[in-house]
Amino acid sequence: MVRLGAPLCGGLIIAVVAAGCSMGRSRKDELGPKPMAIPSSIPGYSEPLDLREFNVDATDGGARGVFLKLSRLPTGVSSTTESSPARIILNIQGPTGTESPQEVFPGGDSLVTHVGVSRTLGYLQVVLELDADDPPEYTVLPMADWVLVRIKPIAPRTHPWAHGA
Repeated sequence: MVRLGAPLCGGLIIAVVAAGCSMGRSRKDELGPKPMAIPSSIPGYSEPLDLREFNVDATDGGARGVFLKLSRLPTGVSSTTESSPARIILNIQGPTGTESPQEVFPGGDSLVTHVGVSRTLGYLQVVLELDADDPPEYTVLPMADWVLVRIKPIAPRTHPWAHGA
């Protein structure tokens, strides 16, 4: 075992401490939020947020599952409703890249009649137009790059001029 003399050991300690202090002083400490580095290992994270496809599935009991396939992971999902006619409005947060007015597609279902999609900076809005006067109970479940909207069964809309047989 080699023993270093006290003066040499003390000199090494001072040199290490001085180097650490000088590195700390040269680093600029800025206030405010730091830019987040997005890891390239997350596939599709740099893609703009968009709706790639949707599917409406009905159960035997009348419940619906609306599956929304997104182009990337959203940063947040919120929802609201409107009445007369009933609508479920989803605001899916994330970088959209472009703005566009609402495009409306057939829902292909007796309850979910149309699906509207529009883009504003930072939000993708999806509107589920329903064949009902008041919106039913529903649950929104974000699942990675999918959003599931589960709609509880409701009574079909009745027309005052229709008579039962």
